[in-house]
Amino acid sequence: HCISKRIVEIAKEEGKAIALENLLGIRERTKGSKKFNRMMSGWNFKELASFIEYKAALAGVPVIYVDPKETSKTCPKCGNVSRYNRKIQGWFKCVKCGYQSDADRVGAINIAAKALDALGA
Repeated sequence: HCISKRIVEIAKEEGKAIALENLLGIRERTKGSKKFNRMMSGWNFKELASFIEYKAALAGVPVIYVDPKETSKTCPKCGNVSRYNRKIQGWFKCVKCGYQSDADRVGAINIAAKALDALGA
């Protein structure tokens, strides 16, 4: 609740929308080791999103859901999509243009770009 409240407060103060990944069906799309599958089945993907949604609605802040497909493999600089851009789990390095950054940051940039596209901005 504290995290969702702060996210909505910042978005309202700055006059911005909130972009979230549409994680519907993620359990069916991701398979791994027994330990990984157990972790995935115990994770409530929708909880934080629903907290953000209802608080944003009360504050008049738009929430946009985007398809997360390829967001962690796409270079935000040149648009190259490759699984080789993520040779190391937490680091992104584009094999085409050489752009480098934290993998979570790259994913967030790409989600924001998809949200802007959805808004027609």
